[in-house]
Amino acid sequence: MGRSLQVGFVFFAIFVAGIITGGFFMARWARNKQAQRINQQQQAAVLPIGPMMVKQMLNQLDLDRDQRKAANKILMESVTVVRVLRSETDLAIDRMQDEIDKILTPDQRAKLGQLKDEQRAKLQEQREAVHHFLEQRRNDEAAQAAAASGGATQPPPPPAPAATQTQPAPAH
Repeated sequence: MGRSLQVGFVFFAIFVAGIITGGFFMARWARNKQAQRINQQQQAAVLPIGPMMVKQMLNQLDLDRDQRKAANKILMESVTVVRVLRSETDLAIDRMQDEIDKILTPDQRAKLGQLKDEQRAKLQEQREAVHHFLEQRRNDEAAQAAAASGGATQPPPPPAPAATQTQPAPAH
């Protein structure tokens, strides 16, 4: 009886170890999946598709003359609307900052300036990460295209200029 009890205990211990190990790997897998989802959401939020990016994509679609003419008209109208909206947004932000500065103490203004600098640095890091991601994806796609075409290697397309717009901080 003692021997069968030991064997039963060993099987039970192995079963419990399997549950613990499986739970550990499942938790790790879930954490990685969540991190991937958050990363994808951040990239989507950081990477707006503006008129110039759409134009670059349309250039790869072999549009006929009428399609190209219609697309250019739409893009030109969109560029104008984006410029006007961006200008209005910049003015609204400047007004907001002026109003906020009026109610802050000098120490609070200094701390706000420091917080703004930190935020600008974070945004710059995000832009660089997106630029690096897109450059890597272009290189990967070029390598896949070269492999699919029978190994004929072609140099990767030159990287597109980074779509960063830095605006000087208003002096207050």
